[in-house]
Amino acid sequence: MSGKFDVIIAGGGPTGSTAATILAGKGFKVALIDKAAFPRKKLCGGLLTYKATEVLNKIFGCDVDFLKEKGIINFESPEYSINYRDYNIRDAESSIPFRFVDRIDFDYFLLQKAANAGAHIFTGEEIKKCNYQEAEVKTASNKIFKGKYLLGADGVHSTIRSFLPYDRKKWRDDMASTIEIIFDEKDYPRKVTKPELYIGHLRAGYIWVFPAKGKVVTGIGALKRCTKDFKKTYMDFLRSQGISDPESMHMQGYPLPYGNFMENPCFGRTILAGDAAGLVEPLFGEGIFYAIQTGRYAAESIARAITENTTPDKFYIERLEKYVFPELRYSNRLRWTLFYSQPLLKHMSFKMMFKSMPRILADMVHGVRSYKFLLKKKWD
Repeated sequence: MSGKFDVIIAGGGPTGSTAATILAGKGFKVALIDKAAFPRKKLCGGLLTYKATEVLNKIFGCDVDFLKEKGIINFESPEYSINYRDYNIRDAESSIPFRFVDRIDFDYFLLQKAANAGAHIFTGEEIKKCNYQEAEVKTASNKIFKGKYLLGADGVHSTIRSFLPYDRKKWRDDMASTIEIIFDEKDYPRKVTKPELYIGHLRAGYIWVFPAKGKVVTGIGALKRCTKDFKKTYMDFLRSQGISDPESMHMQGYPLPYGNFMENPCFGRTILAGDAAGLVEPLFGEGIFYAIQTGRYAAESIARAITENTTPDKFYIERLEKYVFPELRYSNRLRWTLFYSQPLLKHMSFKMMFKSMPRILADMVHGVRSYKFLLKKKWD
């Protein structure tokens, strides 16, 4: 037996590190377990919106200036570009800059925060078995961890989720595929100074070109069940950008939750948060903010449940329903409105949306406004 803890957290990404920092900071005994040794590579565009920087400051006491000083934020731009295939719909400027991080540095930074808060960190330990009813896990090295509660924060390939009685068909049906290629800045055919989105190449997805410090991050993502010739579409796009032999480039792929979020991610003494519960915005695929925020909600709900000798389900789902689910639901509706209109209206459907009110739409992405009718959004 490796010991008993108040809370076992599976996964050392932003969700798990956030939850561990909060719970350990409140005096609970926390075990955070991850199969990887940190720092570790994580595929991701690395976008930090305004709402993400705000919640980082709230939880970790790290404002934007501090994150830039430490090199965690490595690029920012208030400008962005929306394109329909090779047709430029809008080059615009947001009232708030879009900021970018390298997930290797960002995730390790947050994990260190969890360790400094007093969480017990077990990296290089792969969870192999889970008794979700008893909040108990067993690792490949035969270590057993038992808690009062178990938080599955171990991403889209969640081992914890695989032991839970969830709707597997819905999960599969609303999963996206992605491929990413990262270029050295000098090897990309042109200068990239702002985030660029390309719509119209796919029925239910998009291509991105993001700036980074000394790098250009390119990728493609689309709903699996609506996609044909996925890799070919990406290769053709890169050729149109001036990459002569994109097939020879080092590429990596990963699945992305894309509208398959769980409306009840609670299973007795085990709950899920972040990507493990599909809590990713399903229009643009923003995940970092929702990872941090739902890790926070899960941790605070578990802390309250232990203190009050009750269960965390009610507290957790109440906050998801009030703050998170409306954004995911209305973002999903907007996505399908745009994608269904695409075959008929071509670029006009996107032009009407993005050309008429670019700053307001940027505010929506940043979380200043809601995906629900573009109303002003207040986060807790």
